[in-house]
Amino acid sequence: MFHEVKIFDKKGKVKKVLSSKKLSSEYWDSFFNNPLSEAKKKGKGRGQKPQTSTDCDDESLD
Repeated sequence: MFHEVKIFDKKGKVKKVLSSKKLSSEYWDSFFNNPLSEAKKKGKGRGQKPQTSTDCDDESLD
């Protein structure tokens, strides 16, 4: 949730008002168009090491 933002000039007069709806839409547009999110979709970046499964039976814990 975003709150309305007012931008003031040097004299203290309201220069611009950004509505909460506009802020929200700009945020989510930038979120989905982020180059890092695109890299994750394409599989770029550092790979993960495969996890090795260990046997955790109660019988083998002696």
